[in-house]
Amino acid sequence: MTVGLVTAAQGGIGRAVVERLLAEKIVSRVIGVDVVEPSAPSPEGAEFVCCDLRSEEGLQELADAVPPELSVLVNVLGGERQPPLSKIEDVAWPPPEVWEDIVDLNLSGVYRLTRLLVPRLLSGSVICTVSSIAATMPWTVSPAYGAAKAALEHWSLSLAVLLAEDGIRVNLVRPGFVWSRQWQLVDRDEFESLARDRVPLRQVSGPARASREQSGTDVADAIAYLCSSSARHVTGQAINVDGGAALVRAAR
Repeated sequence: MTVGLVTAAQGGIGRAVVERLLAEKIVSRVIGVDVVEPSAPSPEGAEFVCCDLRSEEGLQELADAVPPELSVLVNVLGGERQPPLSKIEDVAWPPPEVWEDIVDLNLSGVYRLTRLLVPRLLSGSVICTVSSIAATMPWTVSPAYGAAKAALEHWSLSLAVLLAEDGIRVNLVRPGFVWSRQWQLVDRDEFESLARDRVPLRQVSGPARASREQSGTDVADAIAYLCSSSARHVTGQAINVDGGAALVRAAR
């Protein structure tokens, strides 16, 4: 039996990844991890562990629940705490505790989990981590977030080299504007405005051209490819799944 593990598995991207890994038969069993209980029935082959991966207790709980052999590790967990630990007066200089919290969630937490599970990854296994287009350009809305994702990518590329001898591939995906639990705590109108302004790709829907909102499934499709045998020679790569948003931002 091949087993995969997906973090933030109750979010839009995470749950889509769980479903896609099973539907494409990339693994036969998926362990989904999140701090919240499942809100819907689990697909066949999926099981969920509810624990806080940012705590030592949560990591130990997960270690006890995970089998000794894994084939796929998908690090989805990331983003920013909402509301932040302290009020942010100036995004360029958030309070130190907010900066450290963002870095921990997007970088150090991924390191701790991956370090815990790498000994269980079989030869031919895959690590796929969710980054962001914020890693590749100035991200003035939250420089701490962009910096953490950039560091995550640098570390992941180094890990791809270090684990290559063990036959373990390491890749990333960079989502653009995906409606998520984090955005739900901000504002839907602001999200739609940003997406209209910064996502140039328009997809055909029926006889007329219309915009289609990017979904967690779009990101999960790219992750499923990177975790599949079709990508057996792909490692140390990052795929933008953003409707061209990074192109537009880079051109400005």
